[in-house]
Amino acid sequence: MLGVGVRRIVSPVNANNAISEGALPSVLPVGRLRRGFRSATCGGSLIAAGIVTLTTLTLSRRSVAPSLRANRVSSMASSDGPDADRERELQGLWANAYDGWIDVPGESGGAIYTRPVDAPGVRAHLPFPPIVTASRLFALTGFNPMGEERPIAENRAANGKLRADIEAMTPAPKAWWRAYGFAHDWREDGFVLAYEPNDGDAGEKAAVDLAVKYGQGAIYAYSAVNNDAGLLRRRTVPAAMGQTVEADVKVERCDRPGLKFADPALPDEEY
Repeated sequence: MLGVGVRRIVSPVNANNAISEGALPSVLPVGRLRRGFRSATCGGSLIAAGIVTLTTLTLSRRSVAPSLRANRVSSMASSDGPDADRERELQGLWANAYDGWIDVPGESGGAIYTRPVDAPGVRAHLPFPPIVTASRLFALTGFNPMGEERPIAENRAANGKLRADIEAMTPAPKAWWRAYGFAHDWREDGFVLAYEPNDGDAGEKAAVDLAVKYGQGAIYAYSAVNNDAGLLRRRTVPAAMGQTVEADVKVERCDRPGLKFADPALPDEEY
């Protein structure tokens, strides 16, 4: 659920540190950041995309997707210029984002939150539900196409269309749930898709294609790390943007951050 269009980003996590454990690919990317972004600890002070949640936007018009694909190829071919500078900034944002997941199968305690392991604070060692660690996960959104902030009604409508596309996906995920990526002053809602490991590669391709359709710069991909029930590998996978946005970090389950945008039931007027 990762979009585009950021002016200034603080990025305390080193997103370029490759993770060797479980080199399987896995998604909630994000769209446009509001000004004055500040990261926060999971204990109470921060995704694209994500979720996502992550972060994780609707160019729902069919004529746009080929252009986005062409732009992505062009961006991958060059690491110089203003677009590459912006992508490097977004990489730091997305690598440091927090996720919120709602109604995860097997979870009865409300929303699940994740944070980068390198974020300040002591590890919580909270386990994820089995469906999380036994699946390849991908997160994306319909909010704020191409990083342009849209009214919440438009964003909700875009997510409604995205949900319909998810329900018609091939291959179909074995499960999906609502999700969101958030920071101190930014949030975008979307979805996480769960695939069996054997379907993970095809699921990732389908999720990226869908993200391109909805104007997403990237998606998140999650997979288990060394059988640790409370730890995931989270990759930022390019969609409508180039390889500069790629990142590979570890995230852990954590308690709810003390941030307004961590609220699963955030009123529309607060977006």
